[in-house]
Amino acid sequence: MQLSNTRCRGQASVEYLVVCGALVAALLTPVSNDNNVLDLCADALTEWYTAFAYTKSLSILPN
Repeated sequence: MQLSNTRCRGQASVEYLVVCGALVAALLTPVSNDNNVLDLCADALTEWYTAFAYTKSLSILPN
């Protein structure tokens, strides 16, 4: 059985939408304490940048 090209066109777009939808659903699913993965990543990035900014603000010790 041979499928025509017109029936197969757009299949990649549908697969892409399904995979992206599944990833978004996984990222927005609550993990712990009603926080989702995006909130946890944002909190970790905020803590890291705060520590980075603090270390950049330290003065250099003289020799």
